[in-house]
Amino acid sequence: MEAVQKCKELALKKRSILERSLIQYMVRAALAGVYIGFALVLCFRVGEFFREANSPATYLVSGIFFGIALVLIMYGEAELFTGNTMYFTISTLQKETSLKDMLQNWLACYSGNLLGAVFFAFLISQSGVFDHIPKEHLLFAVTEKKMHATMMQLFFKGILCNWLVCLAIFIPMQMKEDMAKIFSMILIVFIFFASGYEHSIANFVLFSIALAVPHPETINLAGVVHNIVPVTLGNIVGGALFMGALYTYLASRNDAQFSEKQSVGYLFHNKKKMLNK
Repeated sequence: MEAVQKCKELALKKRSILERSLIQYMVRAALAGVYIGFALVLCFRVGEFFREANSPATYLVSGIFFGIALVLIMYGEAELFTGNTMYFTISTLQKETSLKDMLQNWLACYSGNLLGAVFFAFLISQSGVFDHIPKEHLLFAVTEKKMHATMMQLFFKGILCNWLVCLAIFIPMQMKEDMAKIFSMILIVFIFFASGYEHSIANFVLFSIALAVPHPETINLAGVVHNIVPVTLGNIVGGALFMGALYTYLASRNDAQFSEKQSVGYLFHNKKKMLNK
């Protein structure tokens, strides 16, 4: 399976970058947090106009643009934790990387994504983009909803989210045209955003922005922890199990069948040559 092979190669490349320079890798990871921030600000700035008009299309319109974040990350060569859960599960199951390599990457990438989120929130707080916004603003409404869901709901939303995010990375690997890749990324990411699933790194950025500007008392650090822990665990399950492990298994079955057909063909060819003699 071509995409599985590409995932393995990307994991090896990421391991090489991390081994060569931790700082360089952390900067790449921080960029992913910033790129997600660019997309989120656009989503909530546009979505707020529709919320003020009590439009039922509020979440639909705001979600259309979020896929831009993944396009920026993939083409800007940034490092995103949720995608790496798939890459390194595949490479580790195929014994190209070790469990230590996988955990080191996840920790470095997760930390870098968080640094990028906090840095971007600082920039936004100084820019005045969200100064003097009302307490019912879409940014706060979405943040409060995420902080008050049950942990079980957050965990399963995290699984569903990263299953889709990894598909948004995996499927374009089998396409050749850049426009087709970009369209598929935006469309698949829109599915998770509009469905209300939970992405740990996007939530880091959202919560950082909400806390960095004047906000309601219902938005606090306790709510951040309540959300991030189960969502992160769910994202790992979605990316590692339902994408990484599942497609490694499917690829191994395909390889086994291909090898079997090759063997049968080889034996048939040899038998035919012997009969001809």
